[in-house]
Amino acid sequence: MKRMGKETRKMLCWLLAICLAGAAGSAILLSHMAKEFQRAMVEHDYETAGYLVNHPDINVASAFTKDKTDSDLEAGKQALQGAGYHEDTDSGLIPAVRSYRKRTAVMLGGMLSIVFSSVFLTVCIYIRRQGKVIAEADMVITRFLEGDTDQRIDSEETGDWYSLFHRVNELATILSAQAEHEKQTRVFLQDMISDVSHQLKTPLAALKMYDEIMAQEGADRKTIQEFSRKSMREIRRVEDVVYTLLKIARLDAGTVRMEKADENIEMLLRDVTERFETLAARESKEILLSGDSDAYFYCDALWMSEALGNLVKNALEHTRRGGKVVVSWERTPLLTNIVVEDNGKGIHPEDIHNIFKRFYRSRYSQDTHGIGLGLPLAKSIAEAHQGTISVTSRVGLGSRFVLSFFHPAKE
Repeated sequence: MKRMGKETRKMLCWLLAICLAGAAGSAILLSHMAKEFQRAMVEHDYETAGYLVNHPDINVASAFTKDKTDSDLEAGKQALQGAGYHEDTDSGLIPAVRSYRKRTAVMLGGMLSIVFSSVFLTVCIYIRRQGKVIAEADMVITRFLEGDTDQRIDSEETGDWYSLFHRVNELATILSAQAEHEKQTRVFLQDMISDVSHQLKTPLAALKMYDEIMAQEGADRKTIQEFSRKSMREIRRVEDVVYTLLKIARLDAGTVRMEKADENIEMLLRDVTERFETLAARESKEILLSGDSDAYFYCDALWMSEALGNLVKNALEHTRRGGKVVVSWERTPLLTNIVVEDNGKGIHPEDIHNIFKRFYRSRYSQDTHGIGLGLPLAKSIAEAHQGTISVTSRVGLGSRFVLSFFHPAKE
């Protein structure tokens, strides 16, 4: 009983009290039934005795079979009460009443024993079964709290407990998701700090060195100008790293609210490519646009321009002098595809699966001056628009980047 829960002990105590009350009620009922039996028997004996008194010459057997009258009852009552035989006579002195009480007590006691035993047995089996289920649930919850977040309580059956277990499983799933999210956030912050420290280490070291050189060569104007220019270049590099990382961090954290609207794709791409016309002209490179001028795309123009600009800039940097970059688009009933294609150096097979990793720098493209964040940023922006970015490339023939977006319901 001590191992049982408080509510279970309370229920069993109530059940025992009900059984005791039932036994007491049965005793009262037994006494009442015995009294009624004794009264009926005494009245019958009065009538029989009175019939014999009023008909002394009749066959005795007729006294038990003939109908009796009120005079018979009165005559018998006077005769038997005078002998001390009446309704209030001690039932222990009347063998028939004593036998009736005993038989009835045995019957009632047997019935009550069977009923109460059945009830207790059923309750005990139920409590044992529920205790086993709760113990298993407690074990699962303990394992969950110890770190095994894949643990779930069996809730396939029906009933109140299983409904509760199902809700506990839902809560466990939510807690697991939150824990996983927090874990990913910690990993993300660690990676971000590592990336920032790694990328800023080189330009900061260069700035320190340039400052020391300028301090030592304070009288040499030409030297100061040269290292001032180099310092400015490193400062810009630091700015590029910090600003781009901040953009990626905001996208990864989901804190950016996309201000989407229907944008004309041609106008959007013209705004993007105009920023690179001077660079392309200086290196005799050509940027071409190809697509339906009436096609529209539901997006955040500012962020999408950032992504497309990074792809165009990447294409120009990896295209030889006199090369060509083609930006095309197509809107189908299901998708909007924007393609940035060049005829440049292409991507080495060793790099094709790594180019969207942050700060990834291929040993085959060390002649460019990027920081390895443009393509990861473009990927994050595409995913923030529920889109994808893919690439195909052949070394020496060029690369082809494809941005694909399903047509979502407008927010």
